[in-house]
Amino acid sequence: MPSFSGFSTRTNMRRVVLACIAVAFLAGCRLGPGVEGLVDLAPPGSDSLRLVYLGTGGWIMEHGDDQIMTAPLFSNPGVFRTGLWTIAADTTEIDRWMSQHDVGRTSVILSGHAHYDHLMDVPRVALRHSPRARILGNRTVANTLSEWSGVADRMDVVEESEVADHADGAEAAAMWRHYGNVRILPLRSHHAPHFDGYTLYQGTRDFPLEAAPTLAGEWLDGNTLAFLIDFLDDAGEVAFRIYYQDAVVAPPLGFAPDALIAERPVDVAIFVPATFDQVDWHPEAFVENLDPDRVLLGHWEDFFVPVDAPTRSIFLSDIGHFEDRLEHVFDGPFWRPEIGTEFRFPRR
Repeated sequence: MPSFSGFSTRTNMRRVVLACIAVAFLAGCRLGPGVEGLVDLAPPGSDSLRLVYLGTGGWIMEHGDDQIMTAPLFSNPGVFRTGLWTIAADTTEIDRWMSQHDVGRTSVILSGHAHYDHLMDVPRVALRHSPRARILGNRTVANTLSEWSGVADRMDVVEESEVADHADGAEAAAMWRHYGNVRILPLRSHHAPHFDGYTLYQGTRDFPLEAAPTLAGEWLDGNTLAFLIDFLDDAGEVAFRIYYQDAVVAPPLGFAPDALIAERPVDVAIFVPATFDQVDWHPEAFVENLDPDRVLLGHWEDFFVPVDAPTRSIFLSDIGHFEDRLEHVFDGPFWRPEIGTEFRFPRR
């Protein structure tokens, strides 16, 4: 699908967004207490995994000297501006929030798709705060962040032939991407509909953009990815295994290879509750596929308000219902973090 251009296409897209906004403000959502501050389960001096929630799809992940990140959003353009006008990265807000974290060691920033709420702030984060980081994403991510972004030479592109799914066995070994003592396996996924079977800003970008997108609808998703992330110890064994998704997906898309999970289940699974009810068996099927020890919820909060505004859940998603369903199939601990929450977990 080509990039959106022309008055009629933009007008139709804005009508769709306005319809979504109208429904959103009429939708109720049950939301119990989340968690904030420090959740430290690792005994002093033990080998541990550190995770920090940055909001929306953003996480800092650390083990020893290895640090990676998933793409954050701090600009948070308002809902009416997103639907009706132009948007752009707010460098002041990005610097304000990213300066609270030491991410100079970050080796790679992951983005599962190229919607603005996952990609728009990445150039500033990479240029100003994580100057060593590569950026791993699909071809649409790379073509959206072309020469205008200043990070085109730091892109690691995942082509469609380079993603794994649940049926892959030994062949998945050739698909791992290595960054120091971290290896990352891109997984074939898909972006679930936002409402009533309709997915906003869907399509691929087949040629590089010459300038930054100015409309939300110009940030097309591309072929969405999930990721299996292994932090390796000095012996090359898996110390911690993380599953990360930044969009809801209908299973078995988004699954990790069954053979890999049979050898080593997931320590921490990061799930997205937003719009989970647009697909079947999310999160139930993913709990069965991944056998996680712990679960974290990301991309659950309203990102149409400033980051430091009182947190509320994203439109059209009954997070309480998601948590109820998760509890029925998962007997381990799970958390829904506020922005800035830090976790420290011991080995499984």
